[in-house]
Formats: sequence, C-alpha cells, structure tokens
Amino acid sequence: MMKNNLFTLYPAIDIKDGKCVRLLFGKMENETVYNDDPLDQALWFLDQGAEWLHIVDLDGAVKGVNANKAVIIKILNKLQNKIKIQIGGGIRNLNDIDFWLQNSVNRVVLGTLALENPNFINQLDKQYSKKIVVGADVRDGKIATHGWKKQTDIMAVDLIKTLNPSIVNSVIYTDITKDGSLKGISLNQTVNFAKSIPYPVIASGGVSSLNDISTLSNEISNGVQGVIIGRALYEKKFTYSDALQKINEVRSDAFY
Repeated sequence: MMKNNLFTLYPAIDIKDGKCVRLLFGKMENETVYNDDPLDQALWFLDQGAEWLHIVDLDGAVKGVNANKAVIIKILNKLQNKIKIQIGGGIRNLNDIDFWLQNSVNRVVLGTLALENPNFINQLDKQYSKKIVVGADVRDGKIATHGWKKQTDIMAVDLIKTLNPSIVNSVIYTDITKDGSLKGISLNQTVNFAKSIPYPVIASGGVSSLNDISTLSNEISNGVQGVIIGRALYEKKFTYSDALQKINEVRSDAFY
C-alpha cells in the first residue's frame, strides 16, 4: 500500500435531475435538494478552501449513462485548475473514462464496471495509472451496484484484492446503511476493510460530527486516508474549514 501522512477531505456534490441533492441510504426516492445549481455549490466549497470535490451523477449511476454531463461540464469549465475533482456515476466503458479525464477530471470512480468486469481495470495501460478509484458500496460487507439498487453476494474485500495495484489509486468504502443518515461512521468496518486491502481507503457514509473526522484521520496508519462528507456539511453540522482545522490538529498531535 502506498501511504502518505495527509488525510484528505472530499466534500460531495451528488447530482440528480440537474440539482445538488443528498439521498438517504442511497434511495433515489429519499432525496433532499440542497441547491438547484451544482456549480454554485462547487464554488461555495472552493471558497471554503476545499482542495478536492467528489462529484457523483446519481441518475447516471442508475441508468448507466452520463445523465448530468452538461451540468458537470459547467463545473469543470469554471473550476479548471482551481480544484481537483474525482467523478463517478454512470461510467461504464473506456470512452466514458477518457471523456472525463480529457475534461480535466483528476480521477474517475468506477463501481458497477469494476464489479461486473474487474479484468477491464486490470487490462488498462499505464496512462491510466493511479487515475482510477474503485467504489466499494457495501451492505453487510457485500457489494451493491447500479446506484445501489442491485445487491450481490460478492464480498468487497475479495473483489478489491483481484484488481491491478498499478492502476487503482484508492478505494471508496461506503456503508450504504449509514449513507446520508448522520448517524456516525462505521469505524470498525472501515478500518478492518482498509487493513485487508493493498490500497488507501476513502471512508464514506454517516459522517455527522467533527469527532467522526478526527477519529477517521487517526486511522491513517491503517490505510484510511480520506473521507467524503455530504449531508453533514449541507446541514451545517460543521463547516469545511472546521473539518480542515480538526485534521490539522490531529496531524500536529501526531507530529509531537
């Protein structure tokens, strides 16, 4: 595993029907609209000092197409060279990957494609090295796909271990039973997952407080190297600046 000493925050922009939303437990019918303009939301995160954005095309994840392409392109054009971006949802083939990478996206997130055709990732050539993030969307340790609508019997750890380490940058571990709930992170499951695979892990699902942020950032030596934050920011449980200050405090404590 390639490790670093920096824990990264990824504010999330989930797009459904062209709007910035959050879902509860990944259910498309359980949405809350937080901003009619995802670009406005992206600019707000940039103003807060965010270094990364995590953008998901929710409609694309379900339909298997880039359903909100025009909206996302507006964000990319406006924020080019100002912030790093990883994007997922509906990316099902090499053309999709190339399209986003050619439009200034730093990393693409593959979920359904990685599960249904893991050899696809393993056969990518070196120009894609470390530009692929795998989304492990999990219920009870097992992978779900197609916008979390299709449950499989495949254990997430088993799938991830089959992937090419020269291509995969990191793995997003999302506990679907916590996502959007503000009920706190699944710490033990996330850390055990990170310890079991040869890739850095980005935690996702359930973040509700600054304590969640500091707790996760303390697990960097176990391979947890970032966290995606959604509803907690939108509901103003804390700000991005608050979260950044918290992880800087953890870094200082670790240094001393």
